[in-house]
Amino acid sequence: MAGLIISLAVTVWIAVMLLKKYYAPGVLLIGGLILIIISACMGTGQLIDGKFATGFTPFDVFESVRRMFSTRTAGLGLQIMMIAGYSTYMDKIQANKALCDIFAKPLNKLHSPMLVFALVFIITQFLSIFVPSGAGMALLAMICFYPLLIRAGLSRLTALAIICSTRMFGWGPASPNGNFAAGLLHIDVTEYFLVYQTPIVLFTLGFVLVAHLIVQPYWDKKEGKDEQALELLKDFEDGGDKPPLIYAILPVLPLVLILSCSPLVVNYFHFPWKIKMNIANAMFMCTFLALMFEFVRQRSMQKALNGFKEYFNAMGKIFSLVVCLIVAGEVFAKGLMMTGALDTLVSSAQSAGLGAKSLTSACSLITMVSATMMGSGNAAFFSFAAMVPKIATALNIDPVVMTVALDEYASFGRTISPIFGAIIAVSGMAGVSPFAAAKRTLIPTLVAAAVALPFIFFYFNL
Repeated sequence: MAGLIISLAVTVWIAVMLLKKYYAPGVLLIGGLILIIISACMGTGQLIDGKFATGFTPFDVFESVRRMFSTRTAGLGLQIMMIAGYSTYMDKIQANKALCDIFAKPLNKLHSPMLVFALVFIITQFLSIFVPSGAGMALLAMICFYPLLIRAGLSRLTALAIICSTRMFGWGPASPNGNFAAGLLHIDVTEYFLVYQTPIVLFTLGFVLVAHLIVQPYWDKKEGKDEQALELLKDFEDGGDKPPLIYAILPVLPLVLILSCSPLVVNYFHFPWKIKMNIANAMFMCTFLALMFEFVRQRSMQKALNGFKEYFNAMGKIFSLVVCLIVAGEVFAKGLMMTGALDTLVSSAQSAGLGAKSLTSACSLITMVSATMMGSGNAAFFSFAAMVPKIATALNIDPVVMTVALDEYASFGRTISPIFGAIIAVSGMAGVSPFAAAKRTLIPTLVAAAVALPFIFFYFNL
């Protein structure tokens, strides 16, 4: 019980610090170290495997954290850094925009505002598979689809409701959360995406769209006509050179390579090849193909390489933002496990008659609320997901159930957060309050949260 009380106190301190906008990886890391040090002093839990021990307990504390950094940076960390680099480079050379333009042009011929709304919603959800950044996808949709939505007769806030929801599900093999989840489950990220994520997303998507089609006209009617929408469009007019149409294949190509080499796809379609392809390798190869495109387009090695440095800049930024957050979350999870807090909570829940569904629901909602408060799905998911295997083992259930649930609900939480970077950015561009924009995503997201868990339980036969 002492371990539970200490863990609760540290968790509350972490929550307060995060609400005050303290640096999330640093707060989680310090909180985790405090729990690990206290556990080491109390003699509870295993600090480090004996063969890696330094022979001096205080040193073992930091050696265990160093090993986490070493393992994650060389494996999952490098993978996420390459994904971020490629995604940023696609933005830099406007390949993502070329892909969106292909879908946007036919929509200009439609005259029904709500039909345009529905099609843009579906298209942006599909495109989000190829653009793993929530803020990046929202800004891309703002450039390509916002003018189209406004010219179709929709208000600024109705248009933003779609744009702020573009990464509501956080799916795709390039998703940092998805890659971390696949690592925890010891499965290929393609399997996680196709077998576990996609059915949940496709089922929930229809409910979310219907909710939007009901809620957005209601808010427009209640708030009155948006007289300024068309006047502010001049800021979104295209300028400068447009990327060649062939650039549209670049954001899609990594996914094509990954899927075409995945054992799931190869065996299903009886393809004659057996090629191993991981997501980092696919991103790396496609990056150099994109660089070749830029050499041809720019006709200058210097110009092409100046743009290419964005790839490495993005890798460095994502290390400080995401990879450090993953390790910090794992340190915090290790601290909770060493104090025995998780064991106490699970046993108490079982004694109270709470089963796997109840605990999965509770953990999902906690993750969703955390993501809303932090404005980050990554921070919330990385903080709690590392504990899933131990909880699932104690409950005697497949850890994939809780992992998928936490993954989706972390994305739901950031979608309704007025401090989510994507919402702040696009609402500022449209000249509206981020709170007003978040209000427009609230009900559709709550609908998604209401239907997703029951379907997850049904899909996994829980």
